Amino acid sequence: MIEDVCTACGERNPAGSAFCLYCGVYLGWDQATAEQREPSSVAIQHPGPARTPTSAGETPRQTATSQTTPAGIPQYEDVSARPKPGEVACPQCGVPNAATLRFCSKCGKALRPSLPTTQAFSAVPTQSWWQRLWDPKDRRARREYRRSLPPLYRWRRVIVGVGGLAALLVVLSVVGKNPVSWVKDRLYDVRGTLVTVDPVVFEAVPAQSVATDYNVLALGTAPLDDAWATAWNPADFAQLDGCSGKQAAKGMITMSFKDPVRVRRLDIRAGLPAANAKRPLQFRPSVLLVMYEGRCSELQLKDSSDLQQLKLDTGVPVNQLQIAVGATYPARPDAAENLTAMTSITVLSRPH
Repeated sequence: MIEDVCTACGERNPAGSAFCLYCGVYLGWDQATAEQREPSSVAIQHPGPARTPTSAGETPRQTATSQTTPAGIPQYEDVSARPKPGEVACPQCGVPNAATLRFCSKCGKALRPSLPTTQAFSAVPTQSWWQRLWDPKDRRARREYRRSLPPLYRWRRVIVGVGGLAALLVVLSVVGKNPVSWVKDRLYDVRGTLVTVDPVVFEAVPAQSVATDYNVLALGTAPLDDAWATAWNPADFAQLDGCSGKQAAKGMITMSFKDPVRVRRLDIRAGLPAANAKRPLQFRPSVLLVMYEGRCSELQLKDSSDLQQLKLDTGVPVNQLQIAVGATYPARPDAAENLTAMTSITVLSRPH
């Protein structure tokens, strides 16, 4: 039996259907072909007996046009268009259709009223993407679907993942980085993990630049009752070649590390401790110039005795840092000495 398959819903329809009986989509029905398939309904005509002219003036043509169906002979009507039991007539074209169909097979007219749109949609519960992701039925369906695939399709994601990891390890090996250390560094970057660099050797440059009663080694000690101080004279600055010719105090600090370290932060207490009565009498550092590997970073300080965390990333491991005071906050006019000081400096880096 020849059937037309709907391209929209896939249901089978009788041959010659103009519209899908299940979804109402137009099937491209050929009118001429369908008319040839449909049985013709022709009313049967029964000619009456021939009449002879009754007068000389009545012609045979007039006799033919005036003849009528004799009484007692029934008239036949087209009964092929009547619905049969279990069928319903289309309200638009009158073609009989099965009572189970929703659309007319000839004109596509809806034979039954459909549910309201709001009622149809309310019957389907909506879920967010994460609910669908963790829904047991959906997970079971996805699992069964993956199991139905060929082995190559099931394992291709694993193969691609392993291949990508292998390629990353090869690239890291080529550029000379330890893959394990690289992964740990990325993890520390996400967490922001830092540790104190120890040991650090502090030196004054030049050695005689440290003011009397102060010590450069105090910068690395825990007690906050001592500090490093040097002369501050705006008329007698040192020219820094490593900082694009910027000026700074002649007394500087050099911090050396046992192993090369990529510095990530400096924790600094600027000026003398808050408990020291000389703190407001001195110039407190407001700008620090940090030099390393031919580069120079400018760090801004607040006028506070509290610990200040200054972000500094050297980018590469370095063996030492050199720090100079580039600008200060003003001292009181009654200051006995023109000095600038710092209480402590702590260097931080990623864990090894």
